[in-house]
Amino acid sequence: MTQNQKYINREITWLKFNARVLQEARDENVPLLERLRFLGIYSNNLDEFYKVRYATVLRALELDSKIYSNIIEGQSLQALLADIQDFVAMQQETYDNTFEEIIQKLEQEQIYFIDQNKLNENQAIHIRNLYKNKFSHTIAVYLWQENSERVPVFREDAGYLVVKMIQKVPNSQMELKQFAFIEVPTHLFSRFVILPSEGDKQYFMMLEDLIRFNLDEIFDIFEYDAIEAHSVKVSKDAELDLDHDVQKSILDRISRSVEGRRSGEPVRLVYDKEMSADTLEYIKNVMHIDKYDSISPGGTYHNKKDFIGFPDLNRDDLNFKKIKPLVPPALQNVKSYIKAIEQKDYMLYAPYEEYSVFLKFLRECAIDPKVKSIKMTVYRLANQSQIISALVNAARNGKQVTAVLELRARFDEANNINWSRILQDEGVQVIFGVGDLKVHSKIGLVTYEEKEAERKIAFISTGNFHEKTARIYTDYTLLTAHKEIAQEVDDVFEFFEKNYKVKNYQHLILSPFETRNKLNEFIEQEIENKKKGLEAQINIKINSLSDKELIDKLYEAGNAGVEVRLVVRGICCLIPGKFGLSENIKAISVIDKFLEHSRIYWFKNAGNDRVYISSADLMTRNIDHRVEVSCPIYQADLKKEVMDTFELSFNDNVKGRVQNATYDEIYQENELAQNRSQISIYEYYQKKHNENNQISGH
Repeated sequence: MTQNQKYINREITWLKFNARVLQEARDENVPLLERLRFLGIYSNNLDEFYKVRYATVLRALELDSKIYSNIIEGQSLQALLADIQDFVAMQQETYDNTFEEIIQKLEQEQIYFIDQNKLNENQAIHIRNLYKNKFSHTIAVYLWQENSERVPVFREDAGYLVVKMIQKVPNSQMELKQFAFIEVPTHLFSRFVILPSEGDKQYFMMLEDLIRFNLDEIFDIFEYDAIEAHSVKVSKDAELDLDHDVQKSILDRISRSVEGRRSGEPVRLVYDKEMSADTLEYIKNVMHIDKYDSISPGGTYHNKKDFIGFPDLNRDDLNFKKIKPLVPPALQNVKSYIKAIEQKDYMLYAPYEEYSVFLKFLRECAIDPKVKSIKMTVYRLANQSQIISALVNAARNGKQVTAVLELRARFDEANNINWSRILQDEGVQVIFGVGDLKVHSKIGLVTYEEKEAERKIAFISTGNFHEKTARIYTDYTLLTAHKEIAQEVDDVFEFFEKNYKVKNYQHLILSPFETRNKLNEFIEQEIENKKKGLEAQINIKINSLSDKELIDKLYEAGNAGVEVRLVVRGICCLIPGKFGLSENIKAISVIDKFLEHSRIYWFKNAGNDRVYISSADLMTRNIDHRVEVSCPIYQADLKKEVMDTFELSFNDNVKGRVQNATYDEIYQENELAQNRSQISIYEYYQKKHNENNQISGH
């Protein structure tokens, strides 16, 4: 880092985030099977990085450097690519060593990964029979001749074995080589093949090793003297190329672009470092790997993202201790959620509190005769979505249902296209976003009649309406009958329908119209309060911070003496604690069991705390190019909850890492009692709910 450097490159700070994920896999205090899953998370993250971020840098280098806006002063795109390669190579060595260590420790727990060379006689018979009865008809083989014009199409996210058959020419030193690819069918079967247990010993085999063991069966019609198979994986550019033909619907354009991903340009090749040089050259030629693409030697196995779904084996001692999500006392055994919310606001903080409360509220709205309409935004959904079920049920009951469905939710495009068709078939009005603005807001509105008067309940969340991720993502969901907030949420939905109608909002903050100006205004107010000797402090919890204009404004506040406290899970292009630039700014990243996902803006405001929950990170795309909604928290008890939980996150001295410009990823130390914030926050809600139970006499 140079003396005058003000920002960290976005790609580098993202790799620093993934290094913190890798730290969790290395941490011996993390249960063993969870360490394996963190390796899967790291691998999945890195795949997405290459398909999106690395691909963007490559596009800029090869086509037009102006399309990349995250370069820092004095850095070239070539230098950035080299830095990325060095950083990933360093992490890869750590990753491989960690994987081997975990495998060894699993053996101490009587859990064995075995390959095709370690099978005993009974296991070999089992694998032969398993292949013949279950797998033989699903193994896809792609033969390829060196001079062939036909190029194999590699399925995105799939792993492959490259097979080389060698036939010796009689009375000669020459060898004939035939190459083939086998797709490992993890889209059909678990990656982990369970073998019969022997006493207390549990055995697993990777699916590709089962294939390796049966190569003689797969290629029995070929003549060869030797055969070998090595793992290979290719990552492709996953950015959507949307044409601008106005005659086509957005649905058609997204569908065509998703299909186009199959032929996307490769950006990274990972291969088994034990494969021969001629096999590697063959692969590079087939896949058209050029000098700018990342080529990474690896171990025997790739696509380790599958370890995210590794089974728990009924070993509670090797898995995270499960928590039982809590239900707010006032919503326990409630007859009508609508009537309860009429009386006061409620806010659920998943996964500490029970997300099924929100689902039950939606189900009530779907069947209550008083409810006339339901509107909500849809960004990502579970595969078997209860949200969709509730909307369909409501439509079947004659209610007006509107779903603003974002087709450009990265890697969920195909899923959302499918849901859009299901919703339309059921009579739901589906709105496909807003022109060039991605709809990332998480809002909904229920309109109903009570005593011949129209009433509204709004719900606003920091995360997707997704019951599966609600078990592992930390997110707030506010349920409110506040008239002005509910009306403004309705105004947002009117904007979705009539994009020319942009209203002034007195409560909500809307991107791309107001977020930048409002945040600048709030920061400026803290600076003025500090000058006047009033309470001044800025507290922000987000996933990513990269917008340079807002970073500069935070620098300005810090240099004016305002304390700036940040909890930033991932990308943080701001450099905290730098002399002459940011001494009054501290940033913490919490990586633990749950994915930190909630977004909070909290300004001290001379003691009259100004608190918002939001869908928006502080990235230029969220501020200027997406529809995002930030909502104020007015109710005193809920405002206190947000502030209290922020304090616990910011002061985490177990899983909190200090964000800085170095690559050391050091853990935070402070004078406070041990505080692992995700445990402390759950205990905080337990205490709060117990106190409320006592007050209510439950």
